Amino acid sequence: MDLNTLRRLASQFSEIEDSCLYAHLKLSSTLPLSAFTTEQIKVEGLTMIFLLKGTLKVKFNFEEFEVAGPSIMSFIHGTLFSLQTLSPDDEAEFYVLNYSTAFLQEINISFSAISSDIFVGHDEPYFTIQDREVSVVLRYLSMMQSVMADKFNLQISRHIMSNLTAAFVYQLLAFVYKNLGAHDSESIGPRRSGYVQDFIKLVHQYYTQERSVNFYASKLFISPKYLSLLVKEATGRSAARWIDHFVITEAKNLLRFSGKNIQQVAYALNFSNQSSFGKYFKHLTGMSPTEFQKS
Repeated sequence: MDLNTLRRLASQFSEIEDSCLYAHLKLSSTLPLSAFTTEQIKVEGLTMIFLLKGTLKVKFNFEEFEVAGPSIMSFIHGTLFSLQTLSPDDEAEFYVLNYSTAFLQEINISFSAISSDIFVGHDEPYFTIQDREVSVVLRYLSMMQSVMADKFNLQISRHIMSNLTAAFVYQLLAFVYKNLGAHDSESIGPRRSGYVQDFIKLVHQYYTQERSVNFYASKLFISPKYLSLLVKEATGRSAARWIDHFVITEAKNLLRFSGKNIQQVAYALNFSNQSSFGKYFKHLTGMSPTEFQKS
């Protein structure tokens, strides 16, 4: 999906050079996805795809998923992905947003919020949008397209896009938390679901300061063992793994996007020194922070 081909075949295309782009694509038998590419693309910065209609086969870091619309896909810097329709006659409609690494550094948002798997709580790079949420997403996309198309003052347009993107990401997170809460209520009951939702909110608030399950359990006035049981039952991931997930996601994005050195990242995440951060990072990722930055 090279830029020139995307610009030529998209029904709508707008961009702020070297910062961000928007494309709206409608696929059919006369304009199949193969017209773009079936090869894996290495993401530079961040790519988000809103699949409005249809079903796509998504290859993500060599794993395959079938994604049905309406869904949001998110691919962060360094990941590989490709898109295919299930058959040549399939129709699909989707929107593409791409942000450069430099532009992401200007966005006033916690970088964990734009991780692909924080959206869903597992390793799939997408989550489903409820029908009632589609119109909200389309309004954001329409505003972004309008801003990128306006060439009167590019500096102002970049500032508007920075704030629109932050608002959009937080809106998507709100959808996720609501849908997670609805799922939890069905599966484990409203009171227990409330604990899980409150735990996720607390982790999002405090993960740069606190990594102990005991801390979050005390905030909820329940035992660490009971909290871990509820979270594992509702999400398939233990409370400790959720905390580590937020910390490591933020660490990766700070190392990649923020311009901070390793010691600054360690202090930003409340590690006592660079060495303890390095051991923590390598234990969970299999590589040192330096190796990750070079990968």
